[in-house]
Amino acid sequence: MLHLIWFSSHNKYDECKITELTSLLHIFGYKDEGEGLLNDTNKHKGEVFVKVNLPEDIDWKSVISRSVLIKGIIQIWSEGSTYDDVLNDLLKKLHLFCTNLEDKKWRFHFNSFGKMVSQYDKVKKMEHFKVILDKYPKVDLSSPEVELGLLEEYDQNNLGILKKIYFGKSMALRKNNKTLVYKRNDEGHMINDVRTKKTQLAWWIHYSLNKRPVLGPTTTDNELAFLMCNIAKIKAGQIVLDPFVGSGGLLITSSIFNAICVGNDIDIRLLKGYKIAYLNPHMQHKSTNKNIFENFLHYDLSLPEILVSDNSKPVWNAFHKPWVDAIVTDPPYGNRATVRICLKHAQAGGSTEDRTPANAVTLPAGHSSDGSESPDNHDNCDISDKDGAGLTPQCDSVDHKRVKSFMTTKTVTYSCTEAVKDLLNIASITLVDNGMLVFLLPVQLDNLEEEIAILKHDDFFLISYDLQTFTPCSGRFIVSMQRKCRKPSN
Repeated sequence: MLHLIWFSSHNKYDECKITELTSLLHIFGYKDEGEGLLNDTNKHKGEVFVKVNLPEDIDWKSVISRSVLIKGIIQIWSEGSTYDDVLNDLLKKLHLFCTNLEDKKWRFHFNSFGKMVSQYDKVKKMEHFKVILDKYPKVDLSSPEVELGLLEEYDQNNLGILKKIYFGKSMALRKNNKTLVYKRNDEGHMINDVRTKKTQLAWWIHYSLNKRPVLGPTTTDNELAFLMCNIAKIKAGQIVLDPFVGSGGLLITSSIFNAICVGNDIDIRLLKGYKIAYLNPHMQHKSTNKNIFENFLHYDLSLPEILVSDNSKPVWNAFHKPWVDAIVTDPPYGNRATVRICLKHAQAGGSTEDRTPANAVTLPAGHSSDGSESPDNHDNCDISDKDGAGLTPQCDSVDHKRVKSFMTTKTVTYSCTEAVKDLLNIASITLVDNGMLVFLLPVQLDNLEEEIAILKHDDFFLISYDLQTFTPCSGRFIVSMQRKCRKPSN
């Protein structure tokens, strides 16, 4: 059946819309691999209305309940350039109205893209179909059983010129999903009664960065975080790993979808909230704690397991059975955050065994890549404080020398390319077969072929790399990769 997908006109994440749609379809039971949808990504660039031929039994309400970029789905009954064309076509399909509207409460939903339409004109356009709809008098604007969709698309190059009219049955609309807090049980049903009075507010607004009690120097944009989790096909009960967890933004999003979260980071200051993190000045706070768990407690989410570790020397054992369902991460880059690895002091009469990239820049012990001083008295081995009352050192005297060595370890910055290679190696070891890896990769627009070449790995299928442009010469890819199935051992 032909469906019309109505997308948001989003300047930042327009290229992600087909990728997100395909991933959500897979989450909610669509069995086809979706190759046709992905191949049309460039074709639909900048388009708000996209037609796809999909089965009728898809759970569209569940799809739109998670989507960031989809505003509605219409089952197309007719389309044309003029209202007379659409009406004449619908007069040949009266059985559709009889099947869907007979003895049922219904209403109209009208929307136009590219032009503001007055309420008077909206009513006039809907009354154009009066000859058909007069037979079905059970109109209910508040609680309809069926909603008819009438959508207009105007030419963006010739403003005011009507390009296309779509008429059909509304399968799902974002405006009808009034739940402000996304919280569901294992069966996917809503288990909260928090509602928004303004239907134009999307549910993810509740989780915006400015509504969180603890803020970090760099946290993944709220919409982007939900997009990445959707592309990673995260479901309830799955294990999600973020190897560059930072202030925990991506794990918060994963926890909202009821995933079991694990994260690690090399910068203990971010995890403990030392000097870098700060309390939101626009909120009242019950506690002065600034550790990574505070935002999880604020939203009543399951707390993640957090480790301090260096991704260039992974702590995950390769001989264990793969255990991670998805990796979603945002490797640090730019001036405000850089990728770092540990560099141990050379022992007396020996040399360090640590890998030091040729372009590494050594930083003094106890200092970060942004020049700020780190604490030199945090002897930390285990920081998984489940009560969120503050991260408490759990190291005993036997480990004192090892911990002291860890805290006096120098750090060096190294290239994002090396960080991606380390990330792919970690993902190759930990991801289950068909597990998803989704991450952000900064790129130079005049060097895209070389940037894409970085993503080649024998253990992964490269699913998508959607571009977000920052400047005429720079941007970043939103990359999604899928772990290939391992060959059975003899």
